[in-house]
Amino acid sequence: MIKDAATLAELRVLVGYLGEQSPAWWSSHFFGPSAMAFLTPVFGRSARQAQYQGVLEAARRVHDEHIGIGRTLHLFHMPEHYEQGAASLVADRERVEALFAHIDSPQSVQARLEALASPQKAKEGPVVVGDLGDSLAMPLATMAGLYLDAFRRGIQTYPYLREAQ
Repeated sequence: MIKDAATLAELRVLVGYLGEQSPAWWSSHFFGPSAMAFLTPVFGRSARQAQYQGVLEAARRVHDEHIGIGRTLHLFHMPEHYEQGAASLVADRERVEALFAHIDSPQSVQARLEALASPQKAKEGPVVVGDLGDSLAMPLATMAGLYLDAFRRGIQTYPYLREAQ
């Protein structure tokens, strides 16, 4: 479960970064060129955590608008134990820098996303990936593949899982 939380947090950073690029999927600028100059004086050593939380909320809102709210989960809205695991990683100053290690260009972000992804063919709009199981490893790899293909093709896809009844 810790590995799933680490992958979840890293995918959020990668997809969050790419989702702010042109054409943007959401209108936040937490990964923009001046973001850290703005965040650091306000948040100090937890500026990365603020950056993560900001893009998480911006992406969550857009995903919820497209997928709907209910018995669905997506990259930016997972069960509480995964949310807590990801949040604890982001709160650790040493570990959070590793999550942001590939955020220097869209190409390096896509290369890292490709390393975490299983190859997929994305389609526009909401895409069901399956049902939530005991592990997020396979669903996260599938989601990473869908996002990667969508970013490369210039379409917007919103992969999600169904919550178990």
